[in-house]
Amino acid sequence: MSTLEEKFEAATAAREIPGTILLATSSDGKFQYQKAFGPATPTKPLDLKATMILASCTKLMTTIAALQCVERGQIGLDDEVSGVLHELKDPKILTGFTEGENGEPIYEAAKTAITVRHLLTHTSGLGHDAMHPIYPKWRKAMGHPPYAGDVQQSLLHNITIPLMYEPGTSWSYGVSLDWVGELAARLNNTTLENFMEKNIWTPLGIKNLTFHQDLKPDVKKNLVKMTSRNGPEGAKYGMPQREAGKVEWSDEIIYEDPTKYEAGGGGAVGSPVEYLKIMHSILANDGKLLKWETIGEMFKPQLSAGPLKAWMDYIGVPFLQGAFSIPPAGTKMQWGIGGMLWDQDAETGKKKGTLCWSGLPNLIWTIDREAGLACMYAGNVIPFGDFKSGNFQVLFEKEIYARYEKFLKEGK
Repeated sequence: MSTLEEKFEAATAAREIPGTILLATSSDGKFQYQKAFGPATPTKPLDLKATMILASCTKLMTTIAALQCVERGQIGLDDEVSGVLHELKDPKILTGFTEGENGEPIYEAAKTAITVRHLLTHTSGLGHDAMHPIYPKWRKAMGHPPYAGDVQQSLLHNITIPLMYEPGTSWSYGVSLDWVGELAARLNNTTLENFMEKNIWTPLGIKNLTFHQDLKPDVKKNLVKMTSRNGPEGAKYGMPQREAGKVEWSDEIIYEDPTKYEAGGGGAVGSPVEYLKIMHSILANDGKLLKWETIGEMFKPQLSAGPLKAWMDYIGVPFLQGAFSIPPAGTKMQWGIGGMLWDQDAETGKKKGTLCWSGLPNLIWTIDREAGLACMYAGNVIPFGDFKSGNFQVLFEKEIYARYEKFLKEGK
């Protein structure tokens, strides 16, 4: 029977999956796994110095930044954010459009102010142009330029949008964490890059995470080339194809470089190996980033009935079953602060109480405090939801849990 390593070597060589980095650590650091497979570029093998487009894996760092502000007493989890984020004062809900080809937007005033917790749990009412067609239609009706997340456009242009529902009553993946990044920066009269450098990266000895590749030469030098399953172009916001062919090298731009802004919801690029240091700090409750009671709040279910139903509907779409990081149909799920929260053990290997989230080019981090194990699967391929990558991520995680359990039994 082939080993885990042999399977990944064969799969990356055959271009079933792109070059991939697999990482794991126990809370005490005695159990470690770090391995790179396959190519980083058409001419360069992947190694553990590689950097990748992290996309929505950025959200964990932005969440930590906001929680640090809460711990300092700068704002409370259930405080309104409009005193700092004045753009979110007196929010309006977009309920539809008047009749006709050039219909005008119809709004109603929200009755509930947006809080920090709403933003951190995606219950603010804000969505995203790439997922909710109402926004491109709204921008056209308003005469606004379209959303442009990969070009030199203002971050505030992209994220200053009306709500889709009353805050706290539903769930929608969108620009909420971009606003959280703005919140942390404004509260401290700095940039999000500088805040994370001082309060997250430097305390952990992290050198190669950033929003700006031009600030850190090793990030740019070691950046893997993007790959695509659906063809070399136009795949970033496409849908994964279950019967798609081999991965191909792609020149599609995920992030503009240099970039003018720092998107807390998905703008970071850097080293998966160093990102693991952040995960380990949370797993170990080492006090370097957050207090133990704050970390405890991250792992508590946050969604009431209405938002929970919307969240379960979001991940329960039949044609995405088996896609990368999507829970098996019927799995009980919740949402914590920082990521999705598994509410039961699952056949894919995830354990109840595990907090995790993913990034657009098919990366995923998981933190299981009960077992004392954190894992990261990092392989840059678009579009998100890659089925083949999903299969290999499950293979990796199951094997790592088995090795960790053996490690514990042997008393090493």
